[in-house]
Amino acid sequence: MRIRRALLVAVALGALAVATSALAQSAHSAAATVVTTKKTSLGTILVTGSGKTLYLDARDKTGHPACKGSCLSIWPALKASGTLKASGRAKKADLGTTKIAGGIKQVTYNKHPLYTFASAAKGTSGEGVNNFYLVSPSGNKITKAPTGY
Repeated sequence: MRIRRALLVAVALGALAVATSALAQSAHSAAATVVTTKKTSLGTILVTGSGKTLYLDARDKTGHPACKGSCLSIWPALKASGTLKASGRAKKADLGTTKIAGGIKQVTYNKHPLYTFASAAKGTSGEGVNNFYLVSPSGNKITKAPTGY
């Protein structure tokens, strides 16, 4: 009986350790939203930590997103999760947030709300489409058309 109880305790502690580790990894990955840079044929652009290309909407007014409703299904807002981090040539001082529908925080860069393009996560094919432009590390829009566009 003691061996059985000791075995159950050991199994329970092992399961607890695995669950704690999984929660810690989940919390760590959700602890930061990273904006970094990538060199492309159009110049150095902003991308997410996982490499998704970031865009600004030329219709936005100083931190207030114009893209709402169905627009967000094509141009998903970069949502802030945990702390904001900059790497590469992105500047931490240019990162911020703005609130959008549902109390969600959208990441901004140089006061421009940031978006991804649902049709091309890591390419630059969204450049110039419907007033959306790639973002340079200085926070300005890049207005060159992509190769083959």
